[in-house]
Amino acid sequence: MANTNDRTDPHDDIARIREMIEAWRQAVLAKDVDTLVSHYAPDVVVFDVVPPASIRGIEHYRENWRRWFDSMKAPLSFEMREVEVAASGDLAYAHSVNRVAVGEQEDIVRATVCFRKIDGDWRVVHEHASVPLMMDMDPDETS
Repeated sequence: MANTNDRTDPHDDIARIREMIEAWRQAVLAKDVDTLVSHYAPDVVVFDVVPPASIRGIEHYRENWRRWFDSMKAPLSFEMREVEVAASGDLAYAHSVNRVAVGEQEDIVRATVCFRKIDGDWRVVHEHASVPLMMDMDPDETS
């Protein structure tokens, strides 16, 4: 039987996850890989827009961030829009629409992040990022 003292208010959990999301965003802007990956579980699974398409484990993900940051030849801008968070028990998720710009290149990246409470704090256990596939759509219809 679960100890009721271990339970937290979902509003507190959502507030904590929002704090983590903002700390993560700041770490991206600072290109601080160690702070960035500190929010992840060791066995995280990530489906990313930056190759490879699938990453398992925090060390592989850390290396992917380093490689991306090292490749940048222009300033980075990163905004998170439409951030929504839900939490229940020891599971939570967040999703957002993000604007990522490196110099003149700007992209919209959609993100869904799954969290699990591990040892009393939230950790990312799965992350999925994608970019809209334009095909034959009018670009004005994708916003």
